[in-house]
Amino acid sequence: MDIKSLRVPCVLMRGGTSRGLVFKDSDLPLDHEARERVILKIYGSSPNGQIDGIGGGTSVTSKVAIVGISSTNESDIYYTFGQVGVNKKSIDYNVTCGNMASAVGLYAVEEGLVPRVEGETKVKILNTNTNKIMEVLIPIKDGNVENKGDFSISGVEGTGAKITVSFMNPAGAFTGRLFPTGNVIDEIHVDEKTFEVSILDTGNIVAFVQASDFSLEGYELSQTIDKPDVSKEIEKLRVEVGILLGIFNKYEKINPELEALPKITLVSPPKDYKTELGIINKKENNNIIGRYISMGKLHPAFAVSGSICLATACQIPGTIPHLVCESTTGNSINIGHPNGTISAEVFLQKNESDYKLLKGGTGRTARRIMEGTAVVPKYLIDKEGEHG
Repeated sequence: MDIKSLRVPCVLMRGGTSRGLVFKDSDLPLDHEARERVILKIYGSSPNGQIDGIGGGTSVTSKVAIVGISSTNESDIYYTFGQVGVNKKSIDYNVTCGNMASAVGLYAVEEGLVPRVEGETKVKILNTNTNKIMEVLIPIKDGNVENKGDFSISGVEGTGAKITVSFMNPAGAFTGRLFPTGNVIDEIHVDEKTFEVSILDTGNIVAFVQASDFSLEGYELSQTIDKPDVSKEIEKLRVEVGILLGIFNKYEKINPELEALPKITLVSPPKDYKTELGIINKKENNNIIGRYISMGKLHPAFAVSGSICLATACQIPGTIPHLVCESTTGNSINIGHPNGTISAEVFLQKNESDYKLLKGGTGRTARRIMEGTAVVPKYLIDKEGEHG
C-alpha cells in the first residue's frame, strides 16, 4: 500500500434524481479544512471541471452525504449534506437534499446502522443542515433490502422499490418561519421591472414566480432557460430575493455555484408539453408546471425539498403557486418538470393567523452503485489538521 496516499471508504449511490458519495463521518479527517480538501480532491472540483475526480460535472451528480450514529433518541443517524462545486473548490452546506436522503436511508439499513424491520424499516435521520428530522421508509423482504419493484420516478430509467422520504415539521429550517418575510407575496424590484414572488422556507428557501414574468410559457426546457439572457435575468431576481432576506449583502458579488440559497422556481398552469426526452407530458398528469433553478441552471427534474415547498404553497391561498395551480384534491400535488412529473404530499394545519406544515414527503428510488475506497494524496491532509 502506498503510504503517501489516504484511502477513504465510501459508497457511490443514486438517491432519486441525484448522485453522490456517502461517507461515514468517522472515516473523514476531523479537521474541517483538511476534510474539505479531501472531499474536493475526491470529486476533482476545479476550474477545469471534475476531470480529476468522481464528480459528474453537474449539480445533481456532485453531491455528498456524511453520515454517523445519532446521539439523540429522536433519530437513528445524522446526515450532513454538501453541494459540491463543479468548477469551484467549494462545498455548500447551507442547503439540504431530499433526493440524497433516500440514498442515506438505504445506506443506513445496508450498513447495519439501524436494525431491519420486516416489511418496512423506518430510518429517523437528523439533518444537520436544517436541524430537522427526516424519515425514510426502506422496504424489507425476508430480512433483506427489497430492491425490486414497479415504482418509477421521472428522470431515472426503469423501476425499483418505493422509498418514501418525509420531512418532519420542515418549515422555517433556515429563517424560522414558513414565510420568511411574513408575506404570502412580496414585490421585488429588478432594474426597472417589478416581480411578484412567494417566498417559502420548507427545507430549502424557494421563491416562486410566474414564468410569464420572464416572457416564458412555462414549459420551456434547458435549451431556452439556460440561455445567458434568460438565466441572467433569473439570477438577478434571485440575488434581490437574497438581499431582501439578508442572505446577501447589496454590493457583494454573488456566485450561484457557491451561494445556492435562495432557490428560484418558475411556475405556470398545467398544459401539454414535451419533456427533455421528447415525451409528451399531458396536462391532466399535473396540477402545476415548475421549473426549478439550481446553481444557475435548470434542474433536470425537481428537488424533493423544492417539491414539498411548492406543494405547500399550492395549498395556501394568496400565493403565486396557488394562483396558477389547478384542480387540487387531497394533500398531493403533481408537479410537471423537465423530465416528467413528481408528486409531493403535504399535511398543513391552519392556525388562527398562519399555517403549520406538519409533514411533507414523496416517493423515490435509490440504489448502491459502487463501493470501495477513494484515494487521496496524503499531503493534502498532512498540510493542516489531523486524520481521525
